[in-house]
Amino acid sequence: MATPIIFYFDFVSAYSYVAMNNIEALAKRWGREVEWVCVSLPAVLSHRNAVSPREQPAKFAHNMKDFPRLCEINNLPVNFPPEVPPYGATLHRLMFWRLNRKNPELAKDFAKAIDHRYFGTGKEVRTASQLASACKARGVAVSIKEIQAAEKDKKAHKALDAAFDRAIKDGMFGAPFMVLDGETFWGADRLDHLEYRLKNSVKVPRGFEKFSFTSPFTTLNGPLFVKCGKQKAVFGFRVAAHHLNPRNVVHGGWMTSFVDVAMAQSALYELGVVALTPTIHLDADFLAPIYPGQWVECDVRLVKTTRTMNFVEAVSYADGEPVLRSSAIYRKPRDMQERVGMNLSPTG
Repeated sequence: MATPIIFYFDFVSAYSYVAMNNIEALAKRWGREVEWVCVSLPAVLSHRNAVSPREQPAKFAHNMKDFPRLCEINNLPVNFPPEVPPYGATLHRLMFWRLNRKNPELAKDFAKAIDHRYFGTGKEVRTASQLASACKARGVAVSIKEIQAAEKDKKAHKALDAAFDRAIKDGMFGAPFMVLDGETFWGADRLDHLEYRLKNSVKVPRGFEKFSFTSPFTTLNGPLFVKCGKQKAVFGFRVAAHHLNPRNVVHGGWMTSFVDVAMAQSALYELGVVALTPTIHLDADFLAPIYPGQWVECDVRLVKTTRTMNFVEAVSYADGEPVLRSSAIYRKPRDMQERVGMNLSPTG
């Protein structure tokens, strides 16, 4: 099983508000879990001999425009800077760790509710009563008595201390801070870097390499992989969340797009040429659902080739089981380059 993304955050970090509302969906797209680790950002900054952006006039002036813009891009409500100055968030952190001990999902909901009130509405959230009110407004089932109990929760205190030690060891110097397979990412504006790394770390069977000769559509919905032999090219992909329909199985539209690329390019590969070929006709018979995490391959057979057309059949397999039978007719383009070695790129 893939290791989780470590997500370090603090309640007083504005950019943590953006990250905490995006990181779960991002991780799900690539089959990863997220481990939330709440730390005291002021303690981290002190350890690194650094100061808060609020103590850097030029940087804070920039953040006053940058942060609302980032929230707007992410469709998050924002009121920044809040009506009240930031207070110590020790109770917030202790409550997170108290909840996380028994119910990590509730702890995450608690964190998002608190930061929604502070950074989303600009309202004070300091006392146990205010924390409870913030939770109630967002439908998070946390009582004021439990929040009050967090202050003297020894296990929560130990967890917060341990989180600080872990964060420093992992190299944290600001929030939000993410660790993926030992690689670090800092800031909500680096979530796209995190996703880039996830997208390029998909596990594939031996012999498969990333297919680079593709379109914006298949790039957005991929990545696709290909294994090239002497005469045959086999295409494949690993099922992720962005391939799924509402029933949590691979969307038929994506599968037909996948086999269209696989059949067209595999036929040309067998003929020893490289080109883009228009699709004239495509049939697809779905044999079985395809589930998240499965490896899908398309085994193609060039049935017939004429001066102007390629006739192709294929069977797609998910973890070795047949899931789709397809056939297609492709028009041969006028401009075809001779394939060099096992290179599918027309510029190769």
